[in-house]
Amino acid sequence: MTRYYRLEPEVPGQLGPGSDVDRTVVPWVVRRVEFAFHDWLGDDLVTSDPVFLVTETMARRIAESGSTGFELRAAATTLAPEGVDMIEDFGSYPVFSWLDVTGRAGVDDFGLDGEGALVVSDSALAVLETGRLDQCDKIPRE
Repeated sequence: MTRYYRLEPEVPGQLGPGSDVDRTVVPWVVRRVEFAFHDWLGDDLVTSDPVFLVTETMARRIAESGSTGFELRAAATTLAPEGVDMIEDFGSYPVFSWLDVTGRAGVDDFGLDGEGALVVSDSALAVLETGRLDQCDKIPRE
């Protein structure tokens, strides 16, 4: 039997002005992502409501895993004004991809629950754990 986990990843920034998000509908519709970093502790999965990003290395692992419920899309990354004092070498940050979660929580490997939280299957979690998830809370779902 497949187990599922609610993930609460690191929040190292916010959506930048280059993002295109329609907040007049529920769930919000995201068309374009610009992520403005103010800090980053190194995890391969990060978030800023309502989007999730993964490093290029993790994106490749997820794509090759056969997991369901997601699409990988391009994301622009920038340095937030708050990050100027926190981040010494933004150029050393890896490329990030937008993990566009399209699946249903508790059905697909990647899904969103009614609160917009990321829910992953045990097999998807195993893929994510091949990278770094030190700042990510993993809460088993009943």
